[in-house]
Amino acid sequence: MLKFSKNRISPDELSGLMRSSQEGDSLAYKKLLEEICVILRGILSVKIFDAEDREDVLQEILIAVHLSKHTFLPDKSFLPWLYTIANYKIIDYIRKKGRKKKREFLMSNEYLPENKYFPSEDESKERIDEILTKLSEKQRLIFRLLKLDKMSIAETAKIMSMSQSAVKTAAHRIYKIIRLRPGDKL
Repeated sequence: MLKFSKNRISPDELSGLMRSSQEGDSLAYKKLLEEICVILRGILSVKIFDAEDREDVLQEILIAVHLSKHTFLPDKSFLPWLYTIANYKIIDYIRKKGRKKKREFLMSNEYLPENKYFPSEDESKERIDEILTKLSEKQRLIFRLLKLDKMSIAETAKIMSMSQSAVKTAAHRIYKIIRLRPGDKL
């Protein structure tokens, strides 16, 4: 839990500033934002080491506080509400950073075996065309509706005049066909 020094505002005063800002007091809102910036910078300095990223996350949290201001319950304590928003934004940042690092790792050639072959875009399109020729007209239509047109099972079932379970079964069979490697038998 964050300790408040003699120079900082108390948790009760933060709650009061939030209540006032909900009632339209712009000066109280400005003071609240200044105070929570100090609190959040302390939290973020421990969790996020890059200064630019820390400021970006701080801005994301402030935006979330602003957009969620109406959800604060005046009879509740302000800090748990703030910490919840901050934690969600920090988790979002960590996930995003992790995905970016993973993508960079996968795209980096230094980690790939030298003899590994990756098909070109043209070869991939040929492979897709080859796979689609293995499907019946009905299967191609179901595949197009579900994967290319991003329709739901229910929408596809309605268009195809099929039950939802029949569409699911057909989709499963289509995916099984698609997973086959060249030369494998159906």
